[in-house]
Amino acid sequence: MALDTEAGKAPRAPKAPPRTRWYLLGPAFVAAIAYVDPGNVAANVSAGAQFGFLLVWVIVLANVMAGLVQYLSAKLGLVTGRSLPEAVGDQTRKPARIVYWLQAELVAMATDLAEVVGGAIALYLLFDLPLLLGGVITGIVSLLILLVQDQRGQRMFERVISGLLLIIA
Repeated sequence: MALDTEAGKAPRAPKAPPRTRWYLLGPAFVAAIAYVDPGNVAANVSAGAQFGFLLVWVIVLANVMAGLVQYLSAKLGLVTGRSLPEAVGDQTRKPARIVYWLQAELVAMATDLAEVVGGAIALYLLFDLPLLLGGVITGIVSLLILLVQDQRGQRMFERVISGLLLIIA
């Protein structure tokens, strides 16, 4: 990558070949699952049935804010080489870091709980399975998918998630 000699022109990175661009979609599909998991679909359908289009502004605003946070986190990572939690940890004292860590753990647990309940409801609606059994099956399938990531690597994990995303879509 050579520097441009014209004033005011920033250097441009070379474009990735088309085959390489497909590899970049794997992480994007993994992130997309956060928006189309069974828990989200169930919550969105029930809210839509109850309130119609009155809550569309919430979805639009939430997606804009999520995109902004992801954009700023990516920019922070590119500029500093550190993740958002690392940067927050550098700027805060230990008690605040512990509070942020507990908050992150609680959010992760709540998200996992919503996904397991959503999966259980989906299995109930599709196959008339009891909710408890559906929750157990959802948990086991989730652990098996994580095992794929651990044993077969990130690329295989991305392929499995992309396949599941295709099924949901």
